Amino acid sequence: MIQQILIKYKEHKKLILNFIFLAINQAVEMFVPLITFRFLIDTIGIEKFGLLNFVMAFIIYFQILIDYGFNNSATRQISLYEHHNKRLNIIVNKVISAKLYLIGLSTVVYLAVILLIPSFREYFLIYLLYYGVVIGYAFSPSWFFQGMQNMKNYILINLISKILALIAIILIISNESEYWIVPLIFSISYIFIAFITTYQLFSINKFQFKLNNPKKVISELNEGKYFFLSELQATLFTNTNVLILGLFSTLTNVAYFTTADKLSRSLRNIQIPLSNALYPFLTKKINQNPIDGLKLINKITLLGVIITSIISIILGYLAEYLIVLLFGNKMIEAVEIFKILLLIPLFSFIDNMYGKQVLLNLKKDKLFFRIFLFSSIICLILSLILTYLYDIKGTAIAIGIGQGILAFNMFYFAQKVVYGKNKN
Repeated sequence: MIQQILIKYKEHKKLILNFIFLAINQAVEMFVPLITFRFLIDTIGIEKFGLLNFVMAFIIYFQILIDYGFNNSATRQISLYEHHNKRLNIIVNKVISAKLYLIGLSTVVYLAVILLIPSFREYFLIYLLYYGVVIGYAFSPSWFFQGMQNMKNYILINLISKILALIAIILIISNESEYWIVPLIFSISYIFIAFITTYQLFSINKFQFKLNNPKKVISELNEGKYFFLSELQATLFTNTNVLILGLFSTLTNVAYFTTADKLSRSLRNIQIPLSNALYPFLTKKINQNPIDGLKLINKITLLGVIITSIISIILGYLAEYLIVLLFGNKMIEAVEIFKILLLIPLFSFIDNMYGKQVLLNLKKDKLFFRIFLFSSIICLILSLILTYLYDIKGTAIAIGIGQGILAFNMFYFAQKVVYGKNKN
């Protein structure tokens, strides 16, 4: 028995270690923001806290524009050519070149929007300071290390940076007027991660960077457009809803919603290390034999759904206690919203397993995008109507329905594609 376990461990050592490091990283990504939230709510107040979260929801669109789905497309390419150093260098050059051009476009659009919209222009400094997060995120080569299933060094740097950022926030910020320091610290943290990990990427692998010409970049962007559009659509389930709530309601309600959302996302984030660790592994499995690959994914998904459901029920029962314990009595209004949003981790897990792990791995990018587009439009319409009618609770209900529609469609079409292909 022990010998069989050791054999299995040796076969999947890379996958297991990658999962462990991703799990540690996700734990920090989960707990550090929760600590930060509590401190900021008590120090700068609910309204300013809501403002910072509103701006964060806005800048994520620019992170998506610059990332352009490379976290999926480049990871897939890297995992397929992990033993071909010259090919890896070409992929790295293509991705970084594309991001450089996209940063230029992003910066122009970002400044134009801030300057043209009065409510944004009022907080110009905050938007400007937060843009460093976009820059740092753009140059962070997590996609490379994930594709190589070698996240150890990247995660260590990420952990150190995030913990130092938390310490800096606690030591430096003492009152509401200093809320502008928060985006500055976050930006420095993200840029630090990008600088160190990019240096490691080139020095360890002895890559040579050469800027690709615009023609090559346009070709690369065209090839990955469905990854980008799908990532863009995904924000309609989270960030667009925050923006809609901010426009129809108050920054205080934005604070309540983002607090509940952050806590419900903690459950979803527990699933992310497993998903990210499995992605390169399942890429090979499902491309070698789609039927066997889907059967394996079905088993993993069933287990994940059972575990997630049990945890969601327990968290729902303890909702009021958790909100007060983690964020204080000021955030008691977030309890009901948190209970509604507990549906999201369950639906999100199903969506990820059948969308990313099946459809994208089988290069059904157009179908993946169409499913996302349909579900996103439904979610957006529901969010506009329900937020207008029922305020913050309507926003939460809209996200739950939209994510449920997305999960069902990903599951249905994944089965149809794999088994339909087999019949032919």
